[in-house]
Amino acid sequence: MEAEISSAVDQAGRLVAESTYVVALCGAGVSVDSGVPTFRGPDGLWTRLGQPSTHSYQVFLADPAAWWRQYLSRDADPARAELRDAIARAQPNPAHHALVDLERMGVLRHTITQNVDGLHRKAGSASLIEMHGNRTMNRCISCEARWPREETVIGDYLPTCPFCAGLVKSDTVMFGEPVPRGVLARCREEVERSDCMLLVGTSATVMPAAMFPENVEARGGILIEINPEPTVLSDRADVVLRASAGVATPALARRLRELLGR
Repeated sequence: MEAEISSAVDQAGRLVAESTYVVALCGAGVSVDSGVPTFRGPDGLWTRLGQPSTHSYQVFLADPAAWWRQYLSRDADPARAELRDAIARAQPNPAHHALVDLERMGVLRHTITQNVDGLHRKAGSASLIEMHGNRTMNRCISCEARWPREETVIGDYLPTCPFCAGLVKSDTVMFGEPVPRGVLARCREEVERSDCMLLVGTSATVMPAAMFPENVEARGGILIEINPEPTVLSDRADVVLRASAGVATPALARRLRELLGR
């Protein structure tokens, strides 16, 4: 590891060790080393295939049956099929495992991920919010119950919630769809407790997650960025680890083990 990165890891480790409630905000960069494509950027899925309609949720509500037919068709949406295949093949990478390691050390109190690939959960993260949902699950839009996708039987009828008979959709938050109320409330609770936030592989530009670092900063908390590219928060971060999540996050976990003797 380059000397500059080693110095930043040491500085970040000391700040994290001195903090009382560390929360990680994770983005697509965490899963790049797992083979899951990012959405934006030069090679992003939406850059190549086009961004979904900003009215996707309204389209679902207008005709849920048509939406389900398209959702189940591999030919109807190549972007969805490509992402689904990538997620099916993907396994957690060193960044996911390092976050679990930090959690088990008692250093990381909670992880808020914007990713929908389920890899944090697969790696073993226990204190976790998947704020944009999980593509392997379905969700009731009424009571917000969630369950594994394979447990939903879809035939010639619309799937309904087994708990409240509400309308069911994929758990992934669509464009135009608000983050579920209960999920957003949990995010806000964790952010309010945080005096140190790790920004791991996220550009921190998508609302409402973009507000979380600002809330921590406004209360005098610490921001530590892990990202190979500059973001809108780089100049405001207390420490920047300019490396991929798969490199910098494990390095930070190792340094904290040394500092804490664990």
